[in-house]
Amino acid sequence: MDLFSRFKKDYFNYLISIILPASISGVSIPVFKHLLGAKGYGKFSIWLNAILIITAILSGWISQSIIRFFPASSDKYSFSKKAIALSVFTQFIFFIPVLIGVWYFSHDIWLSILCSLVLLATSIQFTILPIIQSGFLSKKIISSETMRMLAYLACSVFLLKFSGISYMYSLFIAAFASYSISLIYLIIQAHKFFKAKNAIVNSINQPAHLFKSFFKYGAPLSLWFVFAYLLSYIDKLFMFKYSGAEAQGNYQAIFDLLFRGITIIISPIVTSLFPILTSAYVRGDNTQIRKLMKKIINYELTGFLAASILYWLFGYRLLFFILKIPDNFTFKLMGFIVICGTFIWQIAILAQKRFELKQKTFFLSGMVFIAFLTQLLFYIIFKKYNNQLLYPLGFLLSAFVYLVLISVSELRTIPKSLKQKSKYWNSKF
Repeated sequence: MDLFSRFKKDYFNYLISIILPASISGVSIPVFKHLLGAKGYGKFSIWLNAILIITAILSGWISQSIIRFFPASSDKYSFSKKAIALSVFTQFIFFIPVLIGVWYFSHDIWLSILCSLVLLATSIQFTILPIIQSGFLSKKIISSETMRMLAYLACSVFLLKFSGISYMYSLFIAAFASYSISLIYLIIQAHKFFKAKNAIVNSINQPAHLFKSFFKYGAPLSLWFVFAYLLSYIDKLFMFKYSGAEAQGNYQAIFDLLFRGITIIISPIVTSLFPILTSAYVRGDNTQIRKLMKKIINYELTGFLAASILYWLFGYRLLFFILKIPDNFTFKLMGFIVICGTFIWQIAILAQKRFELKQKTFFLSGMVFIAFLTQLLFYIIFKKYNNQLLYPLGFLLSAFVYLVLISVSELRTIPKSLKQKSKYWNSKF
């Protein structure tokens, strides 16, 4: 199977694995809002999102390192066992600090225990997922994510209706149970995968010093995740402060629907692509990698053109109708700027993969910091104008700056390539 055929197969599987849980989650939101009220559900969401952000920081460096180093490992079973052990060890180190931190802010010991357990379960699940991805078992992830969301919804509703315990306890118990069920399922599937490959019997179980290589490669990616998150967060803070809650709320709604909607369609590209790229990179198929990357970027550019046309034809009207936002030119332009920034950011995510393959993750964290700093300075310099379009423009600017920064090395090779072609044709004539 060629690289693009493998990519298409995994892309659609990962797309389904996102859309199905997202659909279940979409159904659960009005259910929980009805049972808890907006204030109760909002409080739970703040705590859960905080735990998921901590999870990304604590386990993101391990999961990305697994995808990068799995194809080149001679003993993949032993490699996977040691990677999981490293993840478990890391989470236990931070278990008590997280517990104390949540206890300090919530003044609730049981909530702090539950938050720590959810962090532990999600972090280990995030470690198993890249092993499944690297084994090209994308269909198993569909089952895992669907199972997790159904278990979460069923367990939450049951506990809220019949247990009589606090709604916060009920929802966090349900979250822990659902991630644990997904984790157990993924462990079983990983075991079957290695057993089918006879990797368990033939495992030489050599000592693998993973921490040093994982930390060198993955730690800068954790820093990258922090600043990447801030790029799409700091604009909301500035807008809230200088334009007020209502303007920020309208912008937040536009941004969330467009950015997240586009990301749901595009993010499976990266999820399915990176294991394919790492396997090809280990084999030395650099020509095939370049062809695949160019083809995918062309598809994204086509998607941007189609999204832009549809937005100006009727999309903005549908958007404003759903969100109950005034139909004026400022909001129309705001939505289009968000679309532009989102596609530029997603293309940049693709472009950075060549640096991840070469293990230049520290460079990437430096470049995203510069992009964030540019956005911050842009808001500070132009805040006196108090124009609502400044905030989506700041996001667009940061995405564009990041894309340019990580593309400079590629752009430098163009004159050399043209010069070589010129010499070739001159020699012909």
